[in-house]
Amino acid sequence: MIEQYDKIIDISIPLWEKTIIYPGDPPPEYHLFCELKTGGVANAGGMKHGLHHGTHIDVPYHFLDEGKKFDEIPLTTWMGPALVVDATDEEKCIHAGTLRDISLEQYKKILFKTKNSLDYYSRSEFVPEFIYLDKSACDLMVEKGVKTVGLDYITVDPFGGEPAAHMTLLKNEVCIIECINLKDVDPGEYYLMCLPLKMMGTDGANARAVLLQKGFSV
Repeated sequence: MIEQYDKIIDISIPLWEKTIIYPGDPPPEYHLFCELKTGGVANAGGMKHGLHHGTHIDVPYHFLDEGKKFDEIPLTTWMGPALVVDATDEEKCIHAGTLRDISLEQYKKILFKTKNSLDYYSRSEFVPEFIYLDKSACDLMVEKGVKTVGLDYITVDPFGGEPAAHMTLLKNEVCIIECINLKDVDPGEYYLMCLPLKMMGTDGANARAVLLQKGFSV
């Protein structure tokens, strides 16, 4: 049974004080409020961080006051067959042309592997020139019935630009997974398991995301 578990690929970003965050956000903080070394009965810690730090999900309420909140989104949004698209040749953004030869109708969940995974995650600071989603790609995915979109950096929109990708996807109830790392993932079909914390009434949630390769079993 043990050898079967090497078919799990963790695509999550570690959440700690060195996690790369969007400029202006307060950094994540971990602290012990009870410590063995000071006489406590156990080490017990607390974490202060944003819901959009590390691997996380966005739901419509993130950009729309009347949009659905996290607890109104079905769990199936975050689990199921997913296609990893190779967009590592793109120098600026993912656009409709990137998806020209892909049968989007076959998939409800699309994850994009870009230079963000290959290079930018290895840097210790935020890279403002990250690869983002162009509105044309979002329009096409909405048209084809995609319901979950994942990108391998902090946000799907360009740094300092208009939130066209967020608005196009979320107003059509297409949910978003951000801050995944696809460096060690080959393009193709996988089973996505992205399990956000069970939050109530929020605009997003932190998550642990993994991909299961075909043939996985327990």
